[in-house]
Amino acid sequence: MPISPAHEGRRSKRIVMRKGASVVVNLGSKPQRVPCLIVDRSEGGFRLRGGFRLKRGQLVEVIPGDDELNAIRCSVVWIGKPGSKQDGEIGLQAL
Repeated sequence: MPISPAHEGRRSKRIVMRKGASVVVNLGSKPQRVPCLIVDRSEGGFRLRGGFRLKRGQLVEVIPGDDELNAIRCSVVWIGKPGSKQDGEIGLQAL
């Protein structure tokens, strides 16, 4: 898998994935599963692309592919700005 160049200050290398996944978001008391694409992954988290509305600090679970047994609990650390290159992307930190 190709490795993208690390940004200054980043401690771990990013591995480009382009793999289908799902994000489980708790909206009120009802969890909702939203399809997404894992753009890349590092030791500490993910960059995802999808049609979800999340907030910084929100807790979610990432389910790579259809493997519900390997759900990874994460926190939203950044959200791509509308109209930017990162529009529709989010950055997650694994907990």
